[in-house]
Amino acid sequence: MLSAQLPRTRPPAPPSTTGREPIGRAALSVVAVVTLLSVVRAFGPLTYPGDIWRQSDTATIARNFATGGMQLFYPQINWGGAGPGYVETEFPLMPWLSAALYEVFGEHAWLGRLVSLVFMLVATAAFWGLARRLLPVRVARWALVAFAVSPAFMRYGTAFMPEATVLACYLLALLAFCRWLQEDRRIWLVAAAAATSAAALVKPTSLHIGVVLGIWLALAAPSRLRRPSLYLAGVAALVAPALWLWHGARLHAEYGNTFGVLSGGDSKWGSLALWFSPAFYLGNLKTETIFVYGLVGVPLAVLGVVWLWRRRSAGTPTGSVFPLVVGGVVALVVYYFAVGRYSSSDLGIQYHIYSLPYAAICTGAGLAAAAEWLRPRLSATVFAVVSGLAVVALGAQSVNVLAESLRSSAGAFGTCADALTQVSAPGQLVVVGTTSRSVENGVPNNYQEPVIFYLADRKGWSLAADQQDPALLAQYRQEGARFYVAPDSDLVPAGGALSQWLGANATQVRSSGSDGCAVWALDHPVTTS
Repeated sequence: MLSAQLPRTRPPAPPSTTGREPIGRAALSVVAVVTLLSVVRAFGPLTYPGDIWRQSDTATIARNFATGGMQLFYPQINWGGAGPGYVETEFPLMPWLSAALYEVFGEHAWLGRLVSLVFMLVATAAFWGLARRLLPVRVARWALVAFAVSPAFMRYGTAFMPEATVLACYLLALLAFCRWLQEDRRIWLVAAAAATSAAALVKPTSLHIGVVLGIWLALAAPSRLRRPSLYLAGVAALVAPALWLWHGARLHAEYGNTFGVLSGGDSKWGSLALWFSPAFYLGNLKTETIFVYGLVGVPLAVLGVVWLWRRRSAGTPTGSVFPLVVGGVVALVVYYFAVGRYSSSDLGIQYHIYSLPYAAICTGAGLAAAAEWLRPRLSATVFAVVSGLAVVALGAQSVNVLAESLRSSAGAFGTCADALTQVSAPGQLVVVGTTSRSVENGVPNNYQEPVIFYLADRKGWSLAADQQDPALLAQYRQEGARFYVAPDSDLVPAGGALSQWLGANATQVRSSGSDGCAVWALDHPVTTS
């Protein structure tokens, strides 16, 4: 039973230092149900307007690995023009593993999404290992339930994106560091450094974990701050990520393609203007409330924070978890300010994946506190029903995520991709227009539209909304482009310069009145001898 009753006649049993407490049938059942629903979701379409662009790029990289020789150090996108499309990106572990499965089973997007699910289950196991070492076992079980039913689990546990991968590495780092704090064995410091390095390779944004670990150590075992081995481990953890970032910057310099990881092309940084904007705070609050806490989790987490605060002293069973929560909250606040351009936007919901373990600990503590109060006041049957209803309420937003994700959100991109496959051959280059601008509010922006390229399996160029210039389209035609795709009618306004150029130099071969998608075959340019 998912109860967290803490005896009133004696202090709670201390958290385990061995981590051998059973997970419990109820908590295990919740994880199993969520896993089963996630498998169902894995066979759905790549979905969500805010995620489908990144899923399309990641899936494209996996496809290109499988067809291009599995060159791990040379990830390729499809919007690199007539070149090979090598791109500056995070270390492509997840798409490479997906491509390895493609080699065996053929290309199926659900294989990549199941790779994400495997990593999410690794993250779940690591979270359980962490929670049962820092919390009384019943509280740890509630925290595990809160982790599993979070909308973040459902949304990114089977997304064709690296979020589940980085969360697994991130939580393995926290677990190893916890064991180092509790056991003081150097092997666990080495393991924490290795997991931190892997997390930073997969997504450099995870480097804020250094702040988490620093605060945790300063509050829990400050004397170890004088150990040289700590700093050697920290430096060692940065070597591989630094080398990969350097390699990625070289790819960008040579081939011109980037996701804006380090060397430009896109900016994720916040600014004073953004930080003084109410939209920044409301955007972050909205994402945390809906996609991490699932609405119902917010008051429970507040209750959990109070519960943890009252047991924060070093001599109590939860004394060792409070420094972790403090470190996590401080680090995340700094992190969300640093990447404020996306953290407060619907395009950056995935940036909040790191909140999940801290939110689950607080929500689980809140559930435990509520259960402690309710259990002596209810019969065993009624308490079981109330516990079940609490889990259902907490997971309601996850169910909504599942339902929404089973409906395709490709929209005009899907229409354009279908049209393009009908009129073009696989080897022909195309130009795809996009409503995103190359520069937004004075900062570089990743405007490239990968969905059509991925769904149609075509390569070519993206044309930003502020680049809809006939001269640029003519240049791409000279370089080999044979089709121009406009997924929005506003990109080619009637009577405009681009409309007139297309009328004189191209033939419209597809159009859709329902969503404005149109495709033009670019007539071969006239050559002069």
